[in-house]
Amino acid sequence: MMIKVENIQFDYTAKQVLRDISLNIRQGSFTGIVGPNGSGKTTLLNIITGQLKAASGNITIKGRDITSYKIEELARHIAIVPQNMDIRFPYTCLEIVGMGRTPYKARLQGLNGEDLHIIESVMRLTNTLDFAGRLVTELSGGERQRVLFAKALAQQPEILFLDESFSNMDIFYSITCLNLLKELCAKQGLTVVAIIHDLNLASVFCSEAVVLKAGRLVEQGPASVVLNPELIRDVFNIKVVRAGETGLAVLSDL
Repeated sequence: MMIKVENIQFDYTAKQVLRDISLNIRQGSFTGIVGPNGSGKTTLLNIITGQLKAASGNITIKGRDITSYKIEELARHIAIVPQNMDIRFPYTCLEIVGMGRTPYKARLQGLNGEDLHIIESVMRLTNTLDFAGRLVTELSGGERQRVLFAKALAQQPEILFLDESFSNMDIFYSITCLNLLKELCAKQGLTVVAIIHDLNLASVFCSEAVVLKAGRLVEQGPASVVLNPELIRDVFNIKVVRAGETGLAVLSDL
């Protein structure tokens, strides 16, 4: 397994947040983490990526305990696209994307020709090359998210984590980025773990789904099986029906 989560528990002071969470995430999968607000999705992602330490339990990435990785070594395996990132210094977008090459550079070492080729390639993939000379502080929220997505791809990670990372994008660019991720999973074996708010997008683009409610794991499995009307009704308290092969239609009454 690319990622193995075993018996994770986590508390904020006296508040129980996660209880006995165990997951297996295979290489090349596109796993969507879904659940109501306050179910522990972001906390779980932060624990898996080493940004928070669990009260108990174990996380292994590529068969190694996450605590055995040095920060710069882990950054050559995983990349994270946050929901929001406060960037106040007026870097150009090219400079921001270039920061994705940092895990491969010695201190104060500049970018070489290979780095520049990778940066140009990922900016083309994410439709951000036209932003190269613009200041990131001048971009809209959706444009900035696309630049941060390009920065993460410039790391050439084996695992990409996203925390509702496309929430500020319009629907065209959200779907474009999700299609790109699905393609990278299929063709390059990229493993994607994404918190997704929109259940329709999760059902269409994710191969696997992890459902949380009140800090506990409700279900994990193929998204087409897990994201069914009965489970959605029980977890989200809304009534849905299948609309086509994968889409969901919300009904107003329970």
